[in-house]
Amino acid sequence: MRVKRYVAETLQDAMLKVKMDMGKDAVILHTRKFKEGGFLGFFGKVRFEVTAAVEEARPAPQSPVPPAGKVSPDKPESQEKTETGRMTAITLEEPAETGVEEEHDLHGEIQEMKDMLNEVIYQIDMAQDIRSLPKPVQRFHQILTDNDVDDRLTKKMLQNILKQIPREEIGNSELIRKSLEKQVLRLLRKPRPVSFKKQALGQQSIVLVGPTGVGKTTTIAKLAATFSIVNQKKVALITADTYRVAAVEQLKTYGEIIGIPVDVVYTPQELQNAIARHTDKDLVLIDTAGRSHKNSEQMNELKTFLEMAEPSDVFLVLSATTRYRDMMDIVNSYSDIPVTRLVFTKLDETSTYGPILNVVSSTQKHLSYVTVGQNVPDDIEVADPSKIANMIMRER
Repeated sequence: MRVKRYVAETLQDAMLKVKMDMGKDAVILHTRKFKEGGFLGFFGKVRFEVTAAVEEARPAPQSPVPPAGKVSPDKPESQEKTETGRMTAITLEEPAETGVEEEHDLHGEIQEMKDMLNEVIYQIDMAQDIRSLPKPVQRFHQILTDNDVDDRLTKKMLQNILKQIPREEIGNSELIRKSLEKQVLRLLRKPRPVSFKKQALGQQSIVLVGPTGVGKTTTIAKLAATFSIVNQKKVALITADTYRVAAVEQLKTYGEIIGIPVDVVYTPQELQNAIARHTDKDLVLIDTAGRSHKNSEQMNELKTFLEMAEPSDVFLVLSATTRYRDMMDIVNSYSDIPVTRLVFTKLDETSTYGPILNVVSSTQKHLSYVTVGQNVPDDIEVADPSKIANMIMRER
């Protein structure tokens, strides 16, 4: 197979190049639009790239070699040599056109197609498996699906039920429900909130990270109020969220109401210095700017802040209203960040709670807190696996 990339000013021109060079049998593997030249992303010329492939024509079977001194009656000797030479040229030409980057792109495209095919096959198998399940089990499959529990996780739990529940009890809906709830509880694990029981730990510093719009600033204010007012701990707030002036002012206002100091930092070094100023505090809570999980530069900047802070824990804050696939994209983008625990916000704004189970199961990180409203400090609580399991198992 010969693979080649074509670049042109329009998609039509790029496709025309493919057709002219590879013919009508060419297969389009990938297309993309990009800017070429310019300054800081501006004034660049728009270009279109098309990656295409075509199967090389296989050489026809060669005729038996005639005896020395004789020429095949069908082809003159000069033609034999010409065709052989042309075939050799094609063999040598292919590696030159298929560079390392092109081969990498091809492997990526092939893997993507394989993944898509495997997913389709899995969905077909899954549908067949569901139809073969007893009716009561099918009902609970639908409940889990409606709550956006991952298909593979659902299938695994239902398989466990079929193994654990006696055949004569498989129609007992209450027994199935209890068995599923136990499995959900086991997957959710015990919550791990902030604890001051181990005094030997000394000062604790906690950083909240997460994408924009999940409610980190409100959440950190709720935590600060809870530990300062309810638990009577010495608390300090530090914010590195200088991208949003409103967030800084909001946190300062909360600090004045609660009666705790609020420091604003702009660089990793300032963050380290601010933490050092609060060695007399029991807890330092650090707010960070919302980072786009698709922006690698912002994620690297966040890593630098964390390296200087050396926190006791890093809480990844996620909104329960986020679609599961988007949620997993966010989780994967924070894989290089030393996240220790999970916080889910806006549980009052969604009716599907399965993604919480999916994320906890896939990351193997413990839940710490959930928020259920905007009120500070009331609308935050230690994550209760039993409550979450009940919400996941709720029939619509």
